[in-house]
Amino acid sequence: MGLFDKLRRRKKEQPPVGGTVNIAPYNETIVGFVLLERDDCNFDHFISNMKNVWDIEIDERPEEGNLFFEVDGMQVVCAHINAPVPDREVEENAKLNVLWRDAEQVTSRHQSQIIVSVLNATDAIRAHILFTQTASALLQLDHALAIYMAPLVVEARKYVDISRGLKDQELPVSLWIFIGLFQGPEGASAYTYGLRNFGKDEMEINHSAEPLSEVFEMMYMTTTYVIENDVTLHDGETIGFSAEQKLPITRSEGIATEGSSLKIGF
Repeated sequence: MGLFDKLRRRKKEQPPVGGTVNIAPYNETIVGFVLLERDDCNFDHFISNMKNVWDIEIDERPEEGNLFFEVDGMQVVCAHINAPVPDREVEENAKLNVLWRDAEQVTSRHQSQIIVSVLNATDAIRAHILFTQTASALLQLDHALAIYMAPLVVEARKYVDISRGLKDQELPVSLWIFIGLFQGPEGASAYTYGLRNFGKDEMEINHSAEPLSEVFEMMYMTTTYVIENDVTLHDGETIGFSAEQKLPITRSEGIATEGSSLKIGF
């Protein structure tokens, strides 16, 4: 019996309270890949990290390279795969990380992976917080290189540092949402990937005359504002971060994103 079969069985063994079934507004599964430079995985060290750093007690022990545990009704699966992610998928996406110049070179060294999944969550923020706590504890293993959540690739040490903001009630939005950047002859552009996981529209800034660094900053501030305040932006509205700034918002078919997206006129 596979690990996910065991997970499904355990869910069936837990009848709904009062004989009713609650339809959860959030039923996505969050998945990421912790990249390891060696083919071994010390889950005991991870369990210790979860307790010491996040005060999360894990009583379960790994079976056949897999670890399953629950936190506040959410289910977490950590599955160690003694092989790298195939087809250079990680390395190709690592090229998109303009903030980590050595991303492709470093991630190419990974020899195994831990597939991390959070299931059975009813709230996107709580689910992502638990995923971040789990991933951060795994990334503190001495041979962890990075984490991959397509197309996001983040260096282990940076991920751990940013995740510590959770202790101060700061949401690590940069670990949840990918912001893509590219410069063309018509100007600087940016797009998001991951906002749909929070029930929001993806966003784009297209062909801006502003420097690429400022386009990134605007997209990052807008994304953080939307996630932290649970804001839903609409076609025809404006957004700004000063009394004078009123940037138009329009919805149309995405240019760098699939489906429709919100375009911010910046």
